Amino acid sequence: MSWSIIIISIVMLYLVNKYFDLKNLLNPFVFFYLYQTAFLFIALSYCDIRYPRIPISEDLKTFIILSYLLTFIGAMISRYVFYTIGTKYVRINEISIRSKPSKSFQVSGFIVFLLGVLFFVMFTFKTGGIIIFADDIENDRITRKAGAGLYNLLFLAFMLYGYAVILLMKDKTRIIKIGLFLFTAFALISYGSRAPLLKLLIVTFIIVTIKSARKLSLKQYAKIGLVLFLILITFGAIRSNFQDSRVSFFSLMEFRMAWRPFVNIQNLQRIYDFFPEQNNYLKGYSYLVDMKLFLPGSNPNFGTYLKDLMNWDFDGGSVTTSFVGLGYLNFGKIAFFVYPIFYGFLFNSLYQLIVNKKEIKNTGLIVLLFFSIGVSGSVSTGLFGTLINNVLFLFFAFFCHLFLKQLMLKKPIKFSFE
Repeated sequence: MSWSIIIISIVMLYLVNKYFDLKNLLNPFVFFYLYQTAFLFIALSYCDIRYPRIPISEDLKTFIILSYLLTFIGAMISRYVFYTIGTKYVRINEISIRSKPSKSFQVSGFIVFLLGVLFFVMFTFKTGGIIIFADDIENDRITRKAGAGLYNLLFLAFMLYGYAVILLMKDKTRIIKIGLFLFTAFALISYGSRAPLLKLLIVTFIIVTIKSARKLSLKQYAKIGLVLFLILITFGAIRSNFQDSRVSFFSLMEFRMAWRPFVNIQNLQRIYDFFPEQNNYLKGYSYLVDMKLFLPGSNPNFGTYLKDLMNWDFDGGSVTTSFVGLGYLNFGKIAFFVYPIFYGFLFNSLYQLIVNKKEIKNTGLIVLLFFSIGVSGSVSTGLFGTLINNVLFLFFAFFCHLFLKQLMLKKPIKFSFE
């Protein structure tokens, strides 16, 4: 099994690179597929050897492999549909920004960033201080955030979006950009979660790359991707309250490098065993649970709800179901066939609808980039919850930006893209 998994991943990544360009992280499908490879597939190659006490059933392994292949097929169906209507697929090295951002675009974007700073201050006050300075980061980041989730989502969305606009400004502001980058990075990591910092790093890398006349090769992208993965693992090790002097920090990092890709498969196995044997399929109820996030007060997400339902006790946050796991616990085994095809088709279609020419508008670049980064996390948590937590508030920041821009121009409120 181990070598067959590696061979399948190599073949599939080759095909993705051939037809969709692995460097093209603006395409939500490409970003999603890389994430799926790393966090819901490759660990099958070593799980039996490294984690023999956590057996993964042969049936489930087959479904995971099937979903990996079907995601690609869904994207290929999308590409074929666009090919038949005469829409050419645009690779990332072919993309350029249509025009320099106007002064009103830049100033209104900077105001959005300042609003993000304000929401950050409010969130910090609400949670009783900077969480990463707490003695127990892993658990405090959950308990202290209770009731402050709205402020958290607002400050993340507005700071990330605002900084993306700042990156599009003239290169003469490089020193200011570096200073604001350091402040933003600290704010994003301040409450103990790695994902927002990773988004910032990716956003900065992609925008700087597209603006640059020098285009990077796939090998250079791979090196940068490895660095980002190591950063992710390092912060995870730091966050885990490492205190045992008998184990070196590097040993802990090695453990997490293997565990992080495997944990979604482990969770999927437990979900596969729990439904419908111990609990009936939820038939869409998970989506209602996530919708409660819009109601006042503390409303745990579905991952936390599932953790309680399954009586699962572990430090930290909620259960990551995986996108096929979320489909399975709602609708059964049919989800292993339908969900991957749907995800692949949807994500590539959105890209080709927006990037149908080699030039892209500033707003189109920012929105597509954040959408691509945001929905990649749906490999672990499913699309609906990801749209609420990672994408919806970024779109709110986007519309606030356009609203402020129109006010500055003293024109009737009419949303226009730049």
